[in-house]
Amino acid sequence: MDNAEFTVFAYPVRLHKDEDGRSWVECRDLPELATDGADEGEALAEASDALDLVIRDRLRRGEAVPDPSSRQPGENLVCPDHVTAYRVVLARWVAATGRGAQSQLARRLGKGETHVRRLLAPNGGASVKSFVEALGAIGYAAAPSLAVMRRG
Repeated sequence: MDNAEFTVFAYPVRLHKDEDGRSWVECRDLPELATDGADEGEALAEASDALDLVIRDRLRRGEAVPDPSSRQPGENLVCPDHVTAYRVVLARWVAATGRGAQSQLARRLGKGETHVRRLLAPNGGASVKSFVEALGAIGYAAAPSLAVMRRG
C-alpha cells in the first residue's frame, strides 16, 4: 500500500510501584491519565480504560487529542476502544474542514446532522458500521486490529 497513512492509537505508558507494592501508570502524552492496580496487569488494564475516558473527556471539551509519541524503553502501550479512536479521526476532520463540516458529512452519508452529532458525541450511541461509513465518506478506511505487544 503506497501513500497509505496509518495512525495507531497506542499510547506509551510507564509503570511504577508505590510504597504499598501497587502498580501505578503515567502517560507523558496525556498527563491527566493516572491510574493504578494491584499488579502490573491490572494497572495496564485500568490504564486502557482510563485512556478511553481521558480521550473522550478531551473530545467533550473540544481539546486536541495528540498522536501517540514513540514508545521508549521500559514503556508499555495501551489503546483506547476503537470507537473512541474513530471519533478522534472524525473530530480532527471536522476541525480541519471548518465551518459546515458536519453538514457536509451528513450530505455525504445521506443522513441528518443529528446522526453526525451522535458520531461526534464522546458518549454518543452509534454503531461501528456508522463509524466505518463516516470514515469512508471522508477518505479513511477503518482498520481495527488485534495486536499483542510485549511489555517493557
